[in-house]
Amino acid sequence: MANPLYTRLQATAQRLIAKFGQQGTVTRLVQSGPSYDPVQTPTDYPCMLVVMDYEDRAIDGTLILRTDKLLYVSTQGLSIAPDRADTISVGEQTFAIKNVKQINPAGLVVYYEVQGRA
Repeated sequence: MANPLYTRLQATAQRLIAKFGQQGTVTRLVQSGPSYDPVQTPTDYPCMLVVMDYEDRAIDGTLILRTDKLLYVSTQGLSIAPDRADTISVGEQTFAIKNVKQINPAGLVVYYEVQGRA
């Protein structure tokens, strides 16, 4: 059983992302068929997220570029954990995932912090 404090933090994160965020989609290539001739099918997973700019002090021009975005992705309704092989679409913009950090105190994922690159 998860610590009640972290359960409340997760509920707060979900509520704030739903209030200030927007609908997005995590797209993952899912392989099917035999291993010698696999078929890759893009599969969409709806999610709620907030798109923000990185602070100037975080931008180093190598790992984090000025055009990169910081995405806070809610766990609510998301059946997968975002991965570096996935993409995230918001409106007309699609981001390649460069880095994913699970905010995960005591084994309960509160939200995902994603570095997206257009």
